[in-house]
Amino acid sequence: MKKVFLLLITILLLLTAGCDFKDIDRRIFVVAMGIDPGEKEGNLKVSLKLAVPQGDITKIDEKMQILTEESYSISEALRMMKSRVEKELDYVHCKSIIMGEKLAEKDIRHVMDWAVRRRDIQLILNFGVGRPEALKVLNIKPQSEHIPSNSLIMAMSGEGTESPFIASVYSYQLMKNVFEVGIDPTLPIIESQGTEQFLINKLALLDKQKIRLILSPDETRLFNLLTRRELRTNLPAHYKGGMYQYYTEDTSASYRIFTPEEGKPYIQYKVKLLGILEENSSQDIVTHQVLQQLSKAGGEELKEGIEKLLVKIQRSGLDPFGWGLRYASRHFNNDTEMRDWKAIYPKLEFKTLVDVDIKYSGMIK
Repeated sequence: MKKVFLLLITILLLLTAGCDFKDIDRRIFVVAMGIDPGEKEGNLKVSLKLAVPQGDITKIDEKMQILTEESYSISEALRMMKSRVEKELDYVHCKSIIMGEKLAEKDIRHVMDWAVRRRDIQLILNFGVGRPEALKVLNIKPQSEHIPSNSLIMAMSGEGTESPFIASVYSYQLMKNVFEVGIDPTLPIIESQGTEQFLINKLALLDKQKIRLILSPDETRLFNLLTRRELRTNLPAHYKGGMYQYYTEDTSASYRIFTPEEGKPYIQYKVKLLGILEENSSQDIVTHQVLQQLSKAGGEELKEGIEKLLVKIQRSGLDPFGWGLRYASRHFNNDTEMRDWKAIYPKLEFKTLVDVDIKYSGMIK
């Protein structure tokens, strides 16, 4: 019996197919992808940024290559690109997908759907909008970059710079916000400035399908302040004709939705900041009393800016903060909760409680 069992195992092993593995010197790694509208109506122009392995870790610069193909589908364009290179295209290191602004103004769902279905592309890659187009963003090579597209990856993921103007959006987050009721998706805008520099300081708000509103840099910073903890940034405070800037060491923001039986419904935000004085244009001596006055002045300016932003987003009809989702989670009636929320949303008022505490006057030597 044992001999028969061993013979059966041996036969099965002989029938087992070998793996389809290819050595690294036979692969080209796709590190970023750009998708723009094609020249022909209905077509897509797909661009790949490739990192060509050199095999020598002592090399300072890695080789980079851009492939572009136009087709009626993303999958077909990628298959056509395979006939233009001698090595296998490998997508396991693809960390960014950039959609051209013209494409994002029409419909992002086709690109997003392809990205989350593709078996060899991770759900933690970053999505962004390229201005004026994705291909120009992919062609950018900063002088500080030694690995192709590494500067873009580090900026968008937060692994490098910690900018208060960059809002990272992973593919799984984008997918969730497109299909989840009560919250709308957002995407960072990446602007090409020549061939050696990009700028990421604006945020696009979408209506499940396309861009509806673009926030300015200051509005983007306030949006990040309301959605992220411990945002590192500087904010202004004007006092007695002088301009002061304080650096935020610690930040937090929370909100509650109130729907009283009498009176208008409203959202109350509570924002707390702990800061350090970083700049003083008046050259006056900063005492503890002055710090208290600066905290008060900075809080009033911040409150005004936040409420203007919230009203602007409300008037657009969008909900990137997920207020509707929060409302639905606290009103357990699946038949009417979202219908009720749609009736409440345009009537909402905003009340903001801002607590700014500038504790230190900075270091003076």
